[in-house]
Amino acid sequence: MRGSIVFALAMLPVAPWASRSLDAQQTDQAKAAAIQERLKRVGADVMSRPDRANDAIRELKAILAEDPRSAEAHMYLGIAYRVLGSPEMIGEAVAELRQALELEPRHVPARFYLAHLYLNLGRATRAREELEAALAQAPGQPQFLALLGETERQVGNPRRSVDLNRQALQANDSLAEARYYLALALLDLKQTDEGIRELERVVQSGPAVVDAYVSLGTAYIEAGRFDAALETLARGTQIDAARPELRILMARAYRSKGLLDQAQAQLKLASSKRGASLASPFQQDQQVEFDLRLEQARLAAKQGRLDAAAESFQRVLDMDPEYAPAKRELAEVRKQMQERVQKKKPGGQR
Repeated sequence: MRGSIVFALAMLPVAPWASRSLDAQQTDQAKAAAIQERLKRVGADVMSRPDRANDAIRELKAILAEDPRSAEAHMYLGIAYRVLGSPEMIGEAVAELRQALELEPRHVPARFYLAHLYLNLGRATRAREELEAALAQAPGQPQFLALLGETERQVGNPRRSVDLNRQALQANDSLAEARYYLALALLDLKQTDEGIRELERVVQSGPAVVDAYVSLGTAYIEAGRFDAALETLARGTQIDAARPELRILMARAYRSKGLLDQAQAQLKLASSKRGASLASPFQQDQQVEFDLRLEQARLAAKQGRLDAAAESFQRVLDMDPEYAPAKRELAEVRKQMQERVQKKKPGGQR
């Protein structure tokens, strides 16, 4: 019906009011160009200035009030909501990105950011669907291949992840996220040395991203390279001192070296920095609380504070009742508590 109306209007004779219609058309074009210029400016802020997210949101809402069918404006609004990170804003972010795709189903960047958001939320299967759709439109795109590789790793297919990320690196050898995801998949496959080498390359030549330092520090600890871990994690704190994961891992390394006071100091710092992350719905932020409680429990056990250790291990199990290491360690702590009671009883000393 809309096409028929447009065709009919085109057949009308030129009349004096036609010039006004042309003026209106030119006005509309000028308005669209102005909106596009505003979108270009606010989009740059969204992608590079997280401190200006609230200002960007206000401007994007104003743009959408003028042009509610702008898929690009909906996409940037979704990304800006994602930057804020609160649970209600994450829901809004998903809704805006979906709206962008409803308006323009072939809007590949919106699909990519939606997949990224699904992955952050632990919805890896949904992320995979979006990435496969994006790759159908942009075959071989390295960033899409890399993120799909990480998605496969998170659903339990690390070998597939290795294949996809190597494809991405073949297309773009300097793509740091592909090398990072490749390293994580190699570590999952217990190819520790190779995984560490890839992470070292990311840290040495890639952008200053804290996650790479967290992963490399973790790999060093698990390989028993505690001094290397502490050096790497300390460098991570220079990039983002507010990330509690760095402090938790440093506490673990210090505890493993027997430096319990230093470990305690790092856990105190981690506890002071974790508040913001606990309000977030992302899986990794829930993992931070789990890791903090687990390290608190292990340090308390090492210090001989058995009551505190038992309480902390129980909190860990409240979060994950099937976590076998915590079950074993709690049982050992309770055994030590019973032995301590026995020794205090008359005749308890052997």
